[in-house]
Amino acid sequence: MSAFSVFKDKKGKRNKQETPTVESHYIKLARRTAFLRYTCLALVAAFAVYSFSFHSNELTLDNFRYMLKFINLGDEADTPTGSLIAFDGSAGNRGIVYKGDLAVLNESGLSITGWDGEILHKAAFTFDHPKMVENGINLFCYDIGGKDIRVFNSYSQVWSPETPFEYPIYWLSASKSGGFAVVSSAKSYRSAVYVYDSAFRIVYSRLFGDKYVDFVALSDSGNEFITAAHYSENGNLVTIVSRFRTDSEEVIFSEKFIGEIPLGIYYTSNGYCLMTSDALRFYNSDDTVNAKVSFENRELLSGKVFDEKALVCYGLDGLSGGTEAIIYRNDGSVEFSKRFDTSLSDSLICGNKLYTLSPGRLSIFEIGTESKNIYSVPTAYSSLVPDGERVILFSENQAEYFEASAFDKIEDK
Repeated sequence: MSAFSVFKDKKGKRNKQETPTVESHYIKLARRTAFLRYTCLALVAAFAVYSFSFHSNELTLDNFRYMLKFINLGDEADTPTGSLIAFDGSAGNRGIVYKGDLAVLNESGLSITGWDGEILHKAAFTFDHPKMVENGINLFCYDIGGKDIRVFNSYSQVWSPETPFEYPIYWLSASKSGGFAVVSSAKSYRSAVYVYDSAFRIVYSRLFGDKYVDFVALSDSGNEFITAAHYSENGNLVTIVSRFRTDSEEVIFSEKFIGEIPLGIYYTSNGYCLMTSDALRFYNSDDTVNAKVSFENRELLSGKVFDEKALVCYGLDGLSGGTEAIIYRNDGSVEFSKRFDTSLSDSLICGNKLYTLSPGRLSIFEIGTESKNIYSVPTAYSSLVPDGERVILFSENQAEYFEASAFDKIEDK
């Protein structure tokens, strides 16, 4: 044995130990897998404890059912979705798209139906003058002149006041942040505005002793709102527009107009807009008037604001039931104008198109161009429901997505 044989043997022994066997390799993988498995289980357990501790009110069966709508279930997910929904007929039916489904409200209650025909939720209650709005989170149903509010998700009622309002409800505005504002009244006051957060807690209230608030609009963030109110001054009717913040008792801005009746208040991307019986005014975010459209010597039939555009319909002199629809930009200029020989059942701006509905006739105009298409539709359809850049034809007992290929095109007369 040489003097260095000891080192050679140890080296060979070490190399032999470092060469793993198949068995040791899989044992090592199994141990790593077990470690990862138990780590994941511990994380899941910790997440569950956290969720139940701090968000228990949001962990409901209804929310779980709603999440299942977006999980691919294989063959079931391939079930074709229809474009027409039938529901119980009522002359008071009104519809809105809520989270992709159709919500129908009338004096007897609410139904929410998927376009596959499945009824997701149905609630029975009595409203004399029902109205509903949605903010992408919840669906708000209330009774104008009544004292009840009901808030729903796709499968259930999620909130209503523990006790009905003491005074009638006149308006409700919902914010994308989840909050909402309610116009009502209070003892010894003519009007009151209550602002709620997404957890249905009152975070701000404003009482008006000498003014009747007709409309309120809550900002997307929920920390600001504007009102349109009226009162009497020296025998004259006065409209006043005001802006408030929920972190201050001071009025940020107000302006009054003598002899005008408030018809609506709306937030736009660059400010807000006030519509009265006499004029349409676009305000910038600094409360300066960017443009004014006067209705003087015109018969105002309706007005709707679509962000930076307003769609105003006037009655025409000399034509029985004739209508003129005009789209105004926020600088007061006319972007589009069209005269109709008959009255319009409904009209709206969807995307870059103007849709007008009259009995048996749907007209579609490309705003800013001369392009137009007119289709024959069933006379039962009496209103239009927007859904993004698509339009739904709505009647008292059914609703149908408009697809050009499904209707006959007719020539303009």
